[in-house]
Amino acid sequence: MRSASLHIATALALCGVWSLTACAQTVLGPVTGTVTFHTSSADLGVGYTWGHGVLTYGGRTYPFSVSGASAAAVGYSSGDSVGKVYNLQRIEDFPGTFWALSGEATVGRGVSGQLMENDNGVRIRLDYTRGGARIAASPSRLTIRMLNKPDQAAAKSGDSAKAGVAAQ
Repeated sequence: MRSASLHIATALALCGVWSLTACAQTVLGPVTGTVTFHTSSADLGVGYTWGHGVLTYGGRTYPFSVSGASAAAVGYSSGDSVGKVYNLQRIEDFPGTFWALSGEATVGRGVSGQLMENDNGVRIRLDYTRGGARIAASPSRLTIRMLNKPDQAAAKSGDSAKAGVAAQ
């Protein structure tokens, strides 16, 4: 009985976090870009998250790496995230440290959401699917670093050779 109560309380808390992020779109204004991530997290009290992603902004794609830390988490999970970016006015404002309060309860497969913001006021609303076994309820930070690779839009238009020459 006690275990069932814990599962119900965890499910209600996570539904509350997800519904807050679902309602955030109206408060955050128009979408200025989109992101996709693949991340992994390993935790034993203090945790570490790492991975990579792609930002789509202004008709171009920009690859990036992600790494970060969280507190009060135990377990391992990995998965994919999709998100919407708000308040991005220049590509230079995207990289940096994003802060969020997050919660996760994954056993096998789990779905959740997160709202995070960096020092430049750029906000990302993420929906993610995770696999593994992890429990987390903590403040977290995620650092995004842009990668110096030609984007898909340049490759499609035949500009990848020019981008490669310019990078040398």
